[in-house]
Amino acid sequence: MRRLIGIFFTTILMLSLFSVLPGLTQDTKEADGVYTIKKGDTLWDISSRFLKDPFLWPKLWQRNPYINNPHWIYPGNPVRLTTLEPIKKEEPKSEPKEVVEERPKEVMKEPEIKKVEPPPEVEKKPEVIAEVKPVGFPDIRSAGFMSDIEFKGIGIILESREGKNLMSGDDIVYLAFKTSESVLIGDQYTVFRASEEIKHPVTDKKVGRRYNIIGNVKIIDQHGNFFTAKVIESFDALQKGDMIKPYSKEQMEGVIGK
Repeated sequence: MRRLIGIFFTTILMLSLFSVLPGLTQDTKEADGVYTIKKGDTLWDISSRFLKDPFLWPKLWQRNPYINNPHWIYPGNPVRLTTLEPIKKEEPKSEPKEVVEERPKEVMKEPEIKKVEPPPEVEKKPEVIAEVKPVGFPDIRSAGFMSDIEFKGIGIILESREGKNLMSGDDIVYLAFKTSESVLIGDQYTVFRASEEIKHPVTDKKVGRRYNIIGNVKIIDQHGNFFTAKVIESFDALQKGDMIKPYSKEQMEGVIGK
């Protein structure tokens, strides 16, 4: 009888250990920087859970190049949470040896005396008066604007597709908007950045802030609540965190008096 009771408790203990082992394996994989996708997961959710910021989901996409579409991930597939890059050992650079070329000795020659002829007469052409064109102001769109101290726009630049810190013309960037219902593919937006505060000249009270226009972008694709855009014009280097506002093209032309 005692032997049967011992076998019974041993069986229960082994079943308990087998039920715990899968969880330990899962935690170990996550601790090693690899997470196994579960049903209902998105890169947004995984980024929020492990990177503590859902807006960093493009980083996960970049670290897992086998994912062709970030909106179609499948249960059971692994997601690398960290970047493992091999450390390259720098080889000492050998300085090039200076090569001294031997120059042949110059032989002094007597100067030749040549007969100097007068230059031919040049036919004078009538003076052409340049056409006067209206004066334009091509940089008026980059002059910036003044607004409230805490003007935040309607969205921000998350980062570039290539992971650049500074972006310019033809670069591809990822955008996030406060509300994306009215954002359409083909729409253009102006990128701006906060500058110095503006104070009243008499009272020295803060009355607003100056904002610099950095460039313009055009929406080319949508990924759920996020958008891909192309930099179509840049007056300065675009950066992560730069703000976005609706695009408005302004142009001033000088008028020549009659």
